[in-house]
Amino acid sequence: MRRIALVAGLALALAASAAAAPTNGAVVKAAYNKALKATILVDSNGFTLYVTTADVPKNTSACDTDAACTKLWRSLPAPGTAGTGAKRSLLGTSTDGKVATYAGHPLYFWRGGAGLGPADKKPGQINGQGVYQVWWVITPKGTLIKKIP
Repeated sequence: MRRIALVAGLALALAASAAAAPTNGAVVKAAYNKALKATILVDSNGFTLYVTTADVPKNTSACDTDAACTKLWRSLPAPGTAGTGAKRSLLGTSTDGKVATYAGHPLYFWRGGAGLGPADKKPGQINGQGVYQVWWVITPKGTLIKKIP
């Protein structure tokens, strides 16, 4: 009888922890950026998400297959989950299934380096904005913001 109660208790604990776990990968949400004076996409911790105009065709990550690029940029793992202000209908996955996309653009974090500036180390930083004139932040509507503050 004691063993049955222990097994039942363990099953309930496992079910409770599974229910509390996040459901679908990384969270993409909207946040106001003071430097840009605009609302942009960030991850669940408030770190800026970037896209590159070099990712062609849609939903294809050119950076993830380029060793030099992956030293500077880290992709947001798929699948993505829409958080506050992000449109679920615009979230997707790259053609290889590895990178979360938004409006067809794979999403990345700026690692910094190569004389191009420091990494984004705090929420809200946009140190990767405008790198090589192809890396930009994206709005919840899926529009790229191509200005450098």
